[in-house]
Amino acid sequence: MTNQKTLAITIGDVNGVGPEVVLKALRAWQAPQSIRILLVGPRSAWDYWLKHLHHEFRAPVIEVLSLWPSNSQFAMFDTMPSALQPEVGKATVVSGKIAGDALIAASDMAGAGLVDAIITAPVSKYALSQAGYHYPGQTEFVAERLGAKHFAMMLMAESFRVALVTTHLPLRKIADAITSKKIVEQLHVVDHELQTRFGIAQPKIAVTGLNPHAGEGGVLGEEEQTIIAPAIAHAQREGIHAEGPFSADALFGKFAQSRSENNATPFDAYLAMYHDQGLIPLKMFGFGRAVNYTAGLPVIRISPDHGTAYDIAGQGLAQPTSMIEALKLAVALITKER
Repeated sequence: MTNQKTLAITIGDVNGVGPEVVLKALRAWQAPQSIRILLVGPRSAWDYWLKHLHHEFRAPVIEVLSLWPSNSQFAMFDTMPSALQPEVGKATVVSGKIAGDALIAASDMAGAGLVDAIITAPVSKYALSQAGYHYPGQTEFVAERLGAKHFAMMLMAESFRVALVTTHLPLRKIADAITSKKIVEQLHVVDHELQTRFGIAQPKIAVTGLNPHAGEGGVLGEEEQTIIAPAIAHAQREGIHAEGPFSADALFGKFAQSRSENNATPFDAYLAMYHDQGLIPLKMFGFGRAVNYTAGLPVIRISPDHGTAYDIAGQGLAQPTSMIEALKLAVALITKER
């Protein structure tokens, strides 16, 4: 098929549940014929997990995408030709290097226009760091590799979308990391993404405060008055339909209420100040179904909303639901069905 789109899936941490949920998802979900799928990572690791799961899966190994056989919907890009025996359930230097190498390979292919979307299986930040890849997470890793200066981590479950101003930071560092400039940048990234990739003509974005009760008029903190509100006003002057700052608990409580009453969401996206503030309500709403989407990249990048789950790796217990949702969203976006 001449107009096929290419979706690359990185192996993630070979000692965690990443390869398992990828293979289970591809078994449970039928990819459209308009999509071809490239598995990125060591062939020996994929083979290990295929054997462990008693799965049969045919995919030729290719060194360049131009050699992809026309009669195969799937292919593998082997990032480590030597044999590998995973150490299931452990974060190791080797597993971190494999995860990082797969991210580099997939990002470089995307940057060269060879793949249309990337799905990243979960990694261990500790293992990545031990292997010399010092990033807060895959979002920052891929963004830097693709040369994206402004990007936003946005988790999604159905039409509930929560983007973040700060991502993987200790709580004690969050307040200092939040600036009006950063908030305006994130609002622009989210607004543009919703318009261009999701087809929402005039997105409405709710912005949370940082402090309890959005600072209570300055009694519980001044960031709302000195940083967040001015940023929202600035974004509004530039044509962005942003509102806030809202007290986070009340804002997400109203979301839950509106969903129960009329199955509608009052906003197209929410911009939270920090990781747990936004992702706790998101995951409570869509646990197991949510996906992690990176806005602001030149290509689509999505991952499941869970980690390596070393504690259940190799036991056959990992559920592929979030990975299936990631696959569906990637296909919908690259085929313009969403």
